[in-house]
Amino acid sequence: MAQDESSSGAKVQPRAREPIPPDTILIGKKPIMAYATAVMMHFQSGAKTLTVKARGRTISTAVDVVEVTRRRFFAGKLAIKEISIGTQVLGEAGDSRNVSTIEIKLEKTG
Repeated sequence: MAQDESSSGAKVQPRAREPIPPDTILIGKKPIMAYATAVMMHFQSGAKTLTVKARGRTISTAVDVVEVTRRRFFAGKLAIKEISIGTQVLGEAGDSRNVSTIEIKLEKTG
């Protein structure tokens, strides 16, 4: 049976993802410095704002990335503009679970 077919033989359509905006960094399983470097390069390219997004276990990594970037690379020239927290419900009706999310909006001030 093909990978995209269920046991009844009907094809399952994968959910279409929204495109990631160019001023957004999604935090995953890479090391903290990989994301901190990406944030630094984004601001050095001339951008004034950036959003760091994470969910679940990677929320602590997102906070670490923002703090490392603010303290090491931009010492006082990077401000946290807004922090949004929320919850996403993942899965089907009987198999659903809540996953925490965070969005940290950064702004270059100097």
